[in-house]
Amino acid sequence: MGTKSEIFRTANLLIEEYGEMAPVGANIRADQLRDRSDLAGRAVWLKIARAAEDLLCEVRPKDAKLH
Repeated sequence: MGTKSEIFRTANLLIEEYGEMAPVGANIRADQLRDRSDLAGRAVWLKIARAAEDLLCEVRPKDAKLH
């Protein structure tokens, strides 16, 4: 996993399951992977946490385009 679409798909699944706590859960998973010295996995889960934060954000970014 690591493509942008996979990251956002995973973030969306976490949001469906955990709601506003999704970014926290992704960060916890990233910490678990860090503790196992899986830095590549940690990097992916940090991206997922950021994507979940972006999806939950109520403010639209300045450069975002509505489709």
